[in-house]
Amino acid sequence: METGKQKWIDKAQTQTEKLTELVNSLVTLSRMDEEKTPLHFAPFAVSDAVRETAESFRDLAQSKGHELSLSIAPGLIYTGDEYALRQLVSILLDNAIKYSAPGGRITVKLWAGEYKAFVEILDQGRGIPPEDLENVKTKFYKGSNAVRGSGIGLALVDSIMTALDGTMDIQSTLGRGTVVTLGLPLYHKA
Repeated sequence: METGKQKWIDKAQTQTEKLTELVNSLVTLSRMDEEKTPLHFAPFAVSDAVRETAESFRDLAQSKGHELSLSIAPGLIYTGDEYALRQLVSILLDNAIKYSAPGGRITVKLWAGEYKAFVEILDQGRGIPPEDLENVKTKFYKGSNAVRGSGIGLALVDSIMTALDGTMDIQSTLGRGTVVTLGLPLYHKA
């Protein structure tokens, strides 16, 4: 059984981790805005990166009563910034878990089109109200449905996708969930 002191220490550590994550996100977003964050383009196995990142959220999803499902096309190679892609998937999965009611399914898909690889995160959460949908990519915007957070996650995803010459599409239905689709070009501009 935890003592009161240990519970306080654990809570302080959790808050410290959240603040560190927030500061890191703010620094990244600021650098992206100033174009000072160099992306490191190199070929990597996007299939492995998406699968490993998603799997790292399995315990958290299960602890919140969610089912995490993966549909990952094998063997896809993408030339881009692997760290940035992992960060994007992490932000989107954190949001999916945060906004889904217990018992919901969160699905991560990866497939290739003719010119792009697509990463899709689907949840059965509360959804984004139509009046908020056009603003969710704006820095510090917190919609009427927000539960916690700083309002920079989707702005950061959008900024990184722009730097990767990619796209982000968000579709949402109140009470049914949200689908975020990232389109990653299977080429790199020289």
